[in-house]
Amino acid sequence: MTLVKMSIAAAVTVWLTGCAGNMGVPLQEHAAVLDNAEQAKQALSQASNCCAGFNEFQYANLPEGETLLSLDGKQPSYRFDEGMSYFAAYRLPKDTGNLYIRLASQVGKTVLQPKVIMLDANFKVTRVLGASVFAYQPAHLMDADRIEGKVFVDRSMPGNPASETYMVVYAPADQLSGSTTILHPAKAFARANNTVEPNIKDPVIPHSPWGLVQIVVTDMAKAQGIEAVFKPEYADKVAMSQGQQAAGVAATTAVATSTALVARAPSKPAPAMLSETEAFYQSQIEKAVKAGDIDKAMQLVNEAERGGSTRAKSVFVDAVKKSQK
Repeated sequence: MTLVKMSIAAAVTVWLTGCAGNMGVPLQEHAAVLDNAEQAKQALSQASNCCAGFNEFQYANLPEGETLLSLDGKQPSYRFDEGMSYFAAYRLPKDTGNLYIRLASQVGKTVLQPKVIMLDANFKVTRVLGASVFAYQPAHLMDADRIEGKVFVDRSMPGNPASETYMVVYAPADQLSGSTTILHPAKAFARANNTVEPNIKDPVIPHSPWGLVQIVVTDMAKAQGIEAVFKPEYADKVAMSQGQQAAGVAATTAVATSTALVARAPSKPAPAMLSETEAFYQSQIEKAVKAGDIDKAMQLVNEAERGGSTRAKSVFVDAVKKSQK
């Protein structure tokens, strides 16, 4: 259990440091991209289909760390299932552990409602991540208002064509008539200072085919020094499609994890946690993951295991799986 605690603590430290280093997106330098939704839609109406399929996209290498994507008329366009859209296509980093990818579409006078398609090495779709993953997050500290989502990529199958290799980011055409209501700055100020919120309408930001998206990629193996604690649901589906039993895969993972834990387990484990306390931590971990606050959830796992919890990690992983559906 010490190994798991150390890995979670390390991940929290790295992720918090990473977030701090990637705050403050230079919105002013890209104001034109976020200025006029109608102008962007007019440009899109004249765009042509670049390719016959995903295999013809030009994929740029996505590095670890931060990438700032300016998605506008200079990018290629493609007719997705929802209609024509500008897009950016990336090849995920090679020779890494599991990946934690944070995408944050910045809010200006307009905002891009992002959608992500994950592809395997043969350009077959493995997952499509839309509104269930990407949600509005109000400005906090140096982070501006944004529509943010988190994607976890399982790299436990190196060399397997079914392993996710490519990522496509775009604004689906069926979202362009919509809008996102953001928290008024005066209300945000009142909340931060625990004062009464003013009776002011919150701004309504129109969706646009153009946008500014901050992408932050973290190699979780480097961050933790061991295999990541995440195992997204789709990995089990891939295993079953190959004629393997999901239970067998889970058992193999459990044995490997148990072996590592036993090898470094403390001689005097913490006493078992009371069931009432275990239930409390389970509830708080699930709430944190549902709210998209992974850092807080991992801190709760660390705290619970230090107090003798035997279920905190599994609750955390299950909650992450549910959030990716």
